[in-house]
Formats: sequence, C-alpha cells, structure tokens
Amino acid sequence: CGEGYYIANIADFLTTKHKVESEPKILAGGIDISKPAIQKAAKKYKSTKTQTFNFAVASCFDLPLSSNSQNAILQIFAPAKDSEMLRVLEKKGIWIRVNPANEHLFELKSMVYDKPVKHEPDAIIPIGFDLLSQHKLRFDMTFTNVADRQNLLLMTPFYWTISETKKQKLLLNLTATKAHFDIQVLQKQ
Repeated sequence: CGEGYYIANIADFLTTKHKVESEPKILAGGIDISKPAIQKAAKKYKSTKTQTFNFAVASCFDLPLSSNSQNAILQIFAPAKDSEMLRVLEKKGIWIRVNPANEHLFELKSMVYDKPVKHEPDAIIPIGFDLLSQHKLRFDMTFTNVADRQNLLLMTPFYWTISETKKQKLLLNLTATKAHFDIQVLQKQ
C-alpha cells in the first residue's frame, strides 16, 4: 500500500458515494514490506467515525489475514501469491490487480538499460478466479524540469540500479514517457 494514498482515496470515494455517516463503516487495510512506508501511512491516515484504517508490515506471499475474511483486495505493482489471494477472499470476493502493461515507462527504461525489454502482462487467470473485466489504461507524461524527472525516477526500482552516468543523462534529457497499466478485475469462484 506504500504510504496509503490509494487506500485513503478509495475509502473517501466509497464514503462519499454511499454517503456513509456511521454504519456500515469502511474498513480498509494496507500492507507493504517497507516499514517506513507503513509508518507514514499509519501516521497520515487516522480512523474516523466512517472509516477505519489498519496498516501492517507484511508480504503478499504471507498475508496476515484470516481465511475468507476480505471482500476486496487491490494489488498495485506488487508481486503476490495467487493462492494467498484465494485464501483470504470471501466467496465472490473481488481482486483488482494492476500491473505494468508493455509500454509502461519504456522511454525511461530505454535510458536505464542498454537493451530494454517491454513488459509482458500475465495473461493467465489464476485457479479459483473468474476474469470479470480487463482494461488497459495509457497516458503520456511530459517533464519540463529536472525535479519532475528525479521524482519519477525515485518512484521506480530503476533508481537503485541506474549508473550515475545514465542517471545524469536521464535527468537532463527525458522529456516524456508513457504510463501504461493492465488492470484485471477477478472474482473468487
């Protein structure tokens, strides 16, 4: 869940859309393997009378949740174990998984790697799930200053592997890249 941005926005949307005033409360939880990210999420997003937030340092390969306890899971750019998602979702529960599509940040990747490879989204539907819908979302991002390029790089794992020479070239020359997402909505059978 990183620093909780998506969870908080979804909880706000559900609260506003359904005009939740007291009951039923929106119960939202998030996990991340980064302790600092979870600390930031817990500090920023406090429970209210209409929303309850719970955050934990954990992995999608060993979820700290009871079996059949969740009605929805949102997984964004995180590796996960299909059997864990199946275990924790209730019958007919929804799993929304968002992964990079083939053109995601390709211009940036071209400046990081000598031979960049386009990402291939997973086309296999996990056992125990039905695919309700699949969408591609794509838009261009343009950069007019070094700070924006630096912020994009910091949001990616490329930051940790790029050479200093390539980093400087990227910070000076990257003017645009594509955001390209593969979004699947799966339902537990």
